[in-house]
Amino acid sequence: MKYTSIKTTKGGQKRWVFTPPKEPRLAGVVKSQSFSDGRTARFEIPKLIEKVEAYRRGELVEGGVGPSSKIKHIVNHYLQSSSFSSLSNRSQTSYETTLKKVCESAYGQIKLGDVRLNKLTSTMCRNYYDLWLEQKGASYANHLSLLFSVLLNYCISIELLEFNPMTRVKKKTHEPKSIIWTKDQVKKALDVCFNDFKYRSTGLIILMCYEWAQRTMDICHLKWSDIDFENKKVTIKQTKRGATVQLPLEGPLLSMLEEQKRLWDFQEYVVPYHRASDNAYRPLYGSPLHTLFKQVKELAGLPTELQLSYLRKTAINEMVEAQIDSTSIMQVTGHKSIQSLNPYLKHTYEGAKSALAARSAYKDS
Repeated sequence: MKYTSIKTTKGGQKRWVFTPPKEPRLAGVVKSQSFSDGRTARFEIPKLIEKVEAYRRGELVEGGVGPSSKIKHIVNHYLQSSSFSSLSNRSQTSYETTLKKVCESAYGQIKLGDVRLNKLTSTMCRNYYDLWLEQKGASYANHLSLLFSVLLNYCISIELLEFNPMTRVKKKTHEPKSIIWTKDQVKKALDVCFNDFKYRSTGLIILMCYEWAQRTMDICHLKWSDIDFENKKVTIKQTKRGATVQLPLEGPLLSMLEEQKRLWDFQEYVVPYHRASDNAYRPLYGSPLHTLFKQVKELAGLPTELQLSYLRKTAINEMVEAQIDSTSIMQVTGHKSIQSLNPYLKHTYEGAKSALAARSAYKDS
């Protein structure tokens, strides 16, 4: 067997000695072991060999890392941890995707995923941060460094690190995007969607996000069980903060969803996507939705920077401009504090005009 030698003691007894390669041994994946029983050796040593091979493939099991492990192996360990499993499905997808980008980042000829944890320094972290900054700007660099810090803080929690070197890297500030849809842009997108059955479900997602001021993911994952047609209301459990909101179902949206149910009530999702690989129905989300929405924008002549996620911001801005009080807006959006609404607000001409008109009326009264 690989990495195994048979030795004979002075008393004439045989011992099977497993000596793994230096790299996985230093990483804490496996250690040297010896067996005095041949049957035990034949049973246990193949499992140890598989651990070595799994290490080389980057597929580690729980408990298979140490201070000398590579960052990519630490990532695999973290993805199997209770800390990771406690995240929402949306956060898990985001964390896993981002951490894989972190591992693939190459400064010179060295990928960050191939750096050993005990060799990671603040200078190296700064070099990779500058690389991310150069590639896609401050927002991208800050996002990657944030999730890399989550990983390093996890290493501290399991006593593989004493401090997080990424915290010593000075980050660039960035202005969050503040793009909202115009009413004309919403109309153009819906006209394209509801004039071609191929885009019907995309149109419903646009309409529900806009009418209800909800996040795209929560709308895409709506199930028929969330909609009460008899009482004309929808219940949405928001994934980001766990808030639950109940919203009225009325007007054209009600009739459209009733028609959607007649077409798709044989499965559980309001806006389904038929996955050909296993003949299953899943929510229309991620890459399939991105592809369809990109086609809709092209057909409607909409700016490429418009995103579905901006519809929530648009709806909130419209409620603010309609002088709806913040408490009522929070009943719709699920925010728990007025301060949490601030990132969604955008200074607009109509809003300023309305505020000054109200002030003039007060002064003249």
